[in-house]
Amino acid sequence: MDSREKVAALIRAGMNVARINCSHGDWETRRKWIGWVRELSPAVGGVAVLVDLQGPKFRIGAIEGILDVKPGYELVLGPSDADIPLSQPEVLASLTTNSRLLLGDGNVSLRVLDRQGDRIRARAITGGLVTSRQGVTVVGKTFDVPAISAKDRTDLVEACRAGADFIALSYVKTGADIAELRQLVDEHDPSVHLVAKVEMRQALKRLDDIVAQADAVMVARGDLGLQMDLEEVPMAQKEIIRVCQRRGKPVITATQMLESMIAAPRPTRAEASDVANAILDGTDAVMLSGETAAGAFPIEACAAMARICARTDHEVDSGPLLREYSSRARKGQTSPTEAVAHAVAEIARTQRPKAIVTTTSSGQTPRLVSKFRPATPILCASWRPKTRLQMALVLGVEAVDVALPTTTDEIVDHAMRAFLAAKRLKIGDSVVLSAGVPAGEPGNTNLILIRPVTASHEG
Repeated sequence: MDSREKVAALIRAGMNVARINCSHGDWETRRKWIGWVRELSPAVGGVAVLVDLQGPKFRIGAIEGILDVKPGYELVLGPSDADIPLSQPEVLASLTTNSRLLLGDGNVSLRVLDRQGDRIRARAITGGLVTSRQGVTVVGKTFDVPAISAKDRTDLVEACRAGADFIALSYVKTGADIAELRQLVDEHDPSVHLVAKVEMRQALKRLDDIVAQADAVMVARGDLGLQMDLEEVPMAQKEIIRVCQRRGKPVITATQMLESMIAAPRPTRAEASDVANAILDGTDAVMLSGETAAGAFPIEACAAMARICARTDHEVDSGPLLREYSSRARKGQTSPTEAVAHAVAEIARTQRPKAIVTTTSSGQTPRLVSKFRPATPILCASWRPKTRLQMALVLGVEAVDVALPTTTDEIVDHAMRAFLAAKRLKIGDSVVLSAGVPAGEPGNTNLILIRPVTASHEG
């Protein structure tokens, strides 16, 4: 996102959420990027901003240029004059003879030979390119460090000041980590939604608690693939998505989705299948990282992913979700709002309206309707601009801003007029409308209407 024109091209190519990575750059640059996104964001739908906190990730220090490590090379790790600077005391203290380290995405693997004080001698098992600030993983080791670092605390304040819609926390271990972040963010902007990045083995053991505390979840496959054997990652991805679906929480699948497009103008067939299968698993969003942050073909990568998503969305099987909901409903384990959302999705399946129209303060209703994956578009009208933007992460939802309604008639009229003006509806279309009465009270969805769009909704 190094120019306004490139941001505009990414939006045209299909970008719904812009991720700002706090592991790189400074806040002067990030504020400039956020300003471009806000300026160029369309009125219908809109492009949200997700600020990704670095978290307690261990990284190597500054390396001059690029270090081309070959298998069998011996390297020194430690002080700033070492081949690979490594300053974190937790990592250094954990390294003993035969310890294994993975650098970056794990392509470079090192085994410790011996150490003399703070200087550690290691041999490369597998080689690759090493650059400044790459991540470091000590195989089989976890470190008891705070989930939110001093840098994260500064970055979250800046993110709130810049108007971020989402803040993502890296290396979440428990729901308490998200609860702590919620408390800190609430001091500055309680409307910001929190994304829990699941990338540690410990997090999988506490998945229900994490998903319950978070507003959304990211399957961060990069570090997850360093924390566990690669063959375990696909099933972990499916389980994370399943738990998020059950709770009606948006879920993002991330890392290496179109990795080859960092250097090539077309994805591989396997990558296209990976994106499609994540959607078939039930993910709400798929994420590009290196492909658009540092790749040679960022616009092409975004457009390719958008095409795969558009083709696959219609193939999602909602049967398992509906059966799971029916089972919980028989046991009395569903909320009134979820029951209304389920009813709306079922009506849409049988009546085949042009759209499902929801009005919302918090976004809960369209999120729960989306959970049941209706084939009908979900049009969301909200009087909270941040809610509109946060809907960018929810599958199948387009949102617009409307004035706060005061009566039931205004609830209908404001929504219909907005989508008629935006040309998402036309006179004669039939819609299923879901709303809450009285208007403006979060978590109060209790109304379903089937209505035609009429000339009275114009102007």
